[in-house]
Amino acid sequence: MLSILGYYSSLEFYYLALFLIVIGATTQSAVGIGFGIPACFLILFEPTMVPSCIVLMGTFLAFSNALLSLKDVILKDLAYSFSGRVFGTLLSVPLISLTFGTKSFLIIFGILLLITVFLSAKKWNIIATKRNITVAGACSGFMGTLTGVGGPPMAIVYQNSSSKNVVATLNMFFGIGALFSVLVLIYIDLINFREVVRCLLLVPGIIFGIILGRQKIVKDYVNINLKKLILIICFISAIIVLGQAII
Repeated sequence: MLSILGYYSSLEFYYLALFLIVIGATTQSAVGIGFGIPACFLILFEPTMVPSCIVLMGTFLAFSNALLSLKDVILKDLAYSFSGRVFGTLLSVPLISLTFGTKSFLIIFGILLLITVFLSAKKWNIIATKRNITVAGACSGFMGTLTGVGGPPMAIVYQNSSSKNVVATLNMFFGIGALFSVLVLIYIDLINFREVVRCLLLVPGIIFGIILGRQKIVKDYVNINLKKLILIICFISAIIVLGQAII
């Protein structure tokens, strides 16, 4: 208890954070996105956990899921998505350092994401082409490093693909991309030893979420309702991004 209280404001908040991490990890493991959603709740109680802790834990979570489903990863897509991710991550650095224009960018991304969700719900079929994957990767890198919520752009591109390939490929993409974001955040000193320890205390929640998200009953449900689940998560993410901009 004493060690936990040394890194969190209260024991109650630690348990709340653990609960939110389980929900995020379960969603990410089952659908391929969604781990960033707990960030909107964590930031209300402990702003310093975002994006550092979310990005750091997201890296571990994504790589774990990707390695467990390595045979289902679409390797040829990773080069295009990751090149975009690098560009988007680098673009976000001056905004993190200077906080100049951050709200404007978040509002733009939030509105564009809402429009995309609406069009997708109206049977707008987006195909995972090389160009679309690259652009989505750039948007994901920008949003993920800036807010901890970077999944929606990539998920939108893959909404009409096979669920097992989508989940595996998205997790590998987020694992590699989030690792790059971690290095950037370490460089600008937003991730340090204290943040690492805070994340380690929440690792049980990630492991439990992975186990839940990979249960057969959950995977079967996702296989049938993938597009619907992606659009719901993307809609929630858009509201979160806009909420962060307003706050």
